[in-house]
Amino acid sequence: MKVRGVITAAGDSRRVGQPKALLEISGETFIERLVRVMKAGGVDEVIPVVGGCHTPELLEECQRIGIEPIHNADPERGPVSSIICGIREPGEWDLLLIHPVDVIGITIADVQGLIESGRKHPDHDAWIMSHGMRRGHPVMVRKEVLSSLATEDGPEHLRALLGQPHLSLHHEVTDNPLILEDVDDLQDWERIRNRI
Repeated sequence: MKVRGVITAAGDSRRVGQPKALLEISGETFIERLVRVMKAGGVDEVIPVVGGCHTPELLEECQRIGIEPIHNADPERGPVSSIICGIREPGEWDLLLIHPVDVIGITIADVQGLIESGRKHPDHDAWIMSHGMRRGHPVMVRKEVLSSLATEDGPEHLRALLGQPHLSLHHEVTDNPLILEDVDDLQDWERIRNRI
């Protein structure tokens, strides 16, 4: 069971006014921290998907940390377009672990728990981190389930895909509330960074 990790980082970060992926915590950029956490958590291959107006800076950061990104040429479609880029990238994988760049509080244990859940419950279609009966990130989905996202009449976003009644979902519970917290603006970041 090979896990490919996709970090969706192709938004323009208008409310923040700078690329979220390049905000820093403890000397690491968001994208650097997430790559490290995902690899340490057992993801076999981590691919940031970048695009939009901050593409040059993001490409430069990926080069600095030694990781090869994918360029999303159509980020206006939202995160689903970055997920599709991750699906279409050549390579061998069975499960796609999807994580937005602005949910920065995940831990190595969260990633390990989600991947281990996939091994313990191989009959499910998707595995979702949750806290306090609420869904968070990351989300891990079987390759064959994701294929419909890339079709013309497929689901418009990941939530719609996972909402299909025939799918079998497993919720992996964590005591980390930060899996629910995304950085929408600098006020969010000031609040969240003090909890990490």
